[in-house]
Amino acid sequence: MRWALSLLFLLSLSILTLQHECIGEENSTESPLTIRVQVLNFDPFVAEQEKPLHEVCGWFDPRKLAEGYVADVKESSGGFIQYEIVEWRDLDEFPVKKDGFRYSVESYLACRKGTEKWHEPDLADYPRLAEDYGAIKLVDNDKVDELWIFGGPYFGFHESAMIGPQAFYINGGVYNKVNSKRTFAVMGFNYERGAAEMMHNLSHRTESTMSRVYGGWKAEVLSNNWARFAANLQQSGEAGVGNCHYPPNAESDYDYSNKREVESSAIDWLSYPKLTGRKSVVNCETWGGPDFHRNYMKWWFAHLPRKEGTHETDGKLNNWWRYVYELN
Repeated sequence: MRWALSLLFLLSLSILTLQHECIGEENSTESPLTIRVQVLNFDPFVAEQEKPLHEVCGWFDPRKLAEGYVADVKESSGGFIQYEIVEWRDLDEFPVKKDGFRYSVESYLACRKGTEKWHEPDLADYPRLAEDYGAIKLVDNDKVDELWIFGGPYFGFHESAMIGPQAFYINGGVYNKVNSKRTFAVMGFNYERGAAEMMHNLSHRTESTMSRVYGGWKAEVLSNNWARFAANLQQSGEAGVGNCHYPPNAESDYDYSNKREVESSAIDWLSYPKLTGRKSVVNCETWGGPDFHRNYMKWWFAHLPRKEGTHETDGKLNNWWRYVYELN
């Protein structure tokens, strides 16, 4: 009995110590970074049903999606990224395509029914959009740092794009010839889909950014810290934290609910840059359900390094969130 009690005590002590380590590491962050946002919600009013488009089609409420996304990013970044929506505009219209075309409510719903064909080219006119709705002016006057645009399918939005003199690829258009003094990201959100896909968009933006920071990225070449962080067993031969499409234990794209157990270095990345080689067994229950996609995205971002200073070996910032958000 004494032996059993002693073992139980030691086990409890170990768990408490591990929890303390994780909490201490997660809270060891720099001062919060506030990202001010303008939101353009393209949500045309359907007069016949006296409802906005997202309600007529049975899609998600854009405001609730935004609330969920803001909360998820704040939680996953340990409070480091704090969004502030400084302007929200509900727009009773569709965005203009790059060739000047704009859907009407009637033509858009006809396309959904299949009685008309979707317009090509599909892509929205991003320079015009940023200019017409005041985003460039707000950014240049240091009132806004980022633009979010909400819409439905075939509205022509990139998952993420960048506008301004220092613009680079973040999984969408690069608009570096626009007359803007400062550079800013444009997040395209589809209210047919959920908060998981919003975090998914941000994950691809992060991958593109970190690939640029480290001079390229191949999942099977673990030659730098970013590649080792994003490693998964299927593509890389060993498991780190994984990437947007491949969790550490994934066997295919979007394999977020796989119960296969693999040994991963994910826990060690909470200590970055002081990596020790520590590993633990992970599978889909590590990030949890029932929304395994959204929970994996949150778990993935929770491991993204966010410590002060620069790495003594590679010279990169120890806080990778700064690369994703501090564009100027």
